[in-house]
Amino acid sequence: MKMTIFKRFVISYLVIILLIIFLGVYTALRLNQLNQIINYMISVDSATIKLTEELADAILTQVGFEEKYLISKDKDFYQRFWEIRDYISKNIRKLRYIADTTKKRKLVKEIKKVYDSYLFLFKDALYDSNKEEYQLRKQKIISEISQKLKEIANIARLDRDKKMQMASDISLQVIKVTTITAAIGLIMVILISFFNTRNINRPILLLKEKTKEVARGKFGSPLNISSPPEIKELTNSFNTMCERLKELDEMKKDFISHLSHELRTPLTAIKEASNMLLEGVFKDVPEKQYELFSIIKEECERLINSVNRILDLSRMEAGMMTYNFKTASIIPIIKKSVTKLIPLAQKKKIDIELNLSDKISLTKIDEEKIAQVIENLLDNALKFTLEGGKVIITAMENEKGMIEVSVADTGCGIPKDDLEKVFDKFKRIESGWVAVRGTGLGLSIAKHIITAHGGQIWVKSEPGKGSVFYFTLPVS
Repeated sequence: MKMTIFKRFVISYLVIILLIIFLGVYTALRLNQLNQIINYMISVDSATIKLTEELADAILTQVGFEEKYLISKDKDFYQRFWEIRDYISKNIRKLRYIADTTKKRKLVKEIKKVYDSYLFLFKDALYDSNKEEYQLRKQKIISEISQKLKEIANIARLDRDKKMQMASDISLQVIKVTTITAAIGLIMVILISFFNTRNINRPILLLKEKTKEVARGKFGSPLNISSPPEIKELTNSFNTMCERLKELDEMKKDFISHLSHELRTPLTAIKEASNMLLEGVFKDVPEKQYELFSIIKEECERLINSVNRILDLSRMEAGMMTYNFKTASIIPIIKKSVTKLIPLAQKKKIDIELNLSDKISLTKIDEEKIAQVIENLLDNALKFTLEGGKVIITAMENEKGMIEVSVADTGCGIPKDDLEKVFDKFKRIESGWVAVRGTGLGLSIAKHIITAHGGQIWVKSEPGKGSVFYFTLPVS
């Protein structure tokens, strides 16, 4: 069994991704190591050098104040001496805290011990008159402190130099690994692209030629490409698309035929009535003339309504339909719509029953558009219900807190296969029992309107048992 293009791509790019992940993880770890080294150099080695230098300067300054005090006995010098003592003690503690080797800690401990002996020596000198011995001992102590501070600084410098060399080595290693990995990845990308492009080029060319034929309106026979599997699936989808386009083309022709009938019938009636009026056929019969004028008016309104439905649907699909939303109750709209269609129901001896709940909340709607939906559903129910049948309109709030309106009839019903298609444009509900007219736009328009209101519309039906159309609207 041949490996599919998808699997080849997955395996090949998985290797590349693993290379990239390896490079990323390796680089991240090494850079993190580099960052730790730099931070350690700053927080330990450089800080140690800085503290030793500050301590050396501070001790020399303290010695200066000590000598000035012993000569002048000025209390300001004495106070400054002890202030510097606090500063030096604090820095020695800092130095002891950041000392990272046994040798450093030992030197810091010795510095602390020698410095404390210097302080005791100074206190003794306040009461001892032997200045020469004091100076000798003091010089020895200061020299020892300075020597140990220099030793710590030198150790810190050596540690810092080692870490800088280590950081340099890490940087060079990262550059080498990155370069090698990038080169391997680039070579793999080139090879993958070459082999996969060669394998899919021919079927793509076949699809290209077939697309050109479809664009010229020549659907022809379906393409048959067996491999690779992905291209085969694409070909099957393409063939399905061609079948759908063929259906749409037939639907367009059917719509033009229906629309032509919708326009020709009223136009023929208008033409014949006009001719009769112009020829004076009923010149002496005013009642007949009035009847002809009424026919012309009704057929003109029918033409206008047909054109308006097409224009409304076009605006809705383009998102250009304007809605005048306001908070209102749906009950008066239902009653008004029913009142409009009662004459048609009475003519067919169809009983209209209203089941309207008294506890329906207000909703934010375009009253005219919702009335259009209800009238369309009622008109369809009356068209497909035989004489002596029944239409039930129900309105309530369902368990989801939505206003739910349903229009049920005892008509011929809708086949199961057509239930999902009734809301498609140009799709007319056909029946073997009754003859119906229309462009097949009413339910499609109703769906757009309900969707724009944030609701849903659907249908339940069984052939021979009638249909129930539902729609919901959110509570305001």
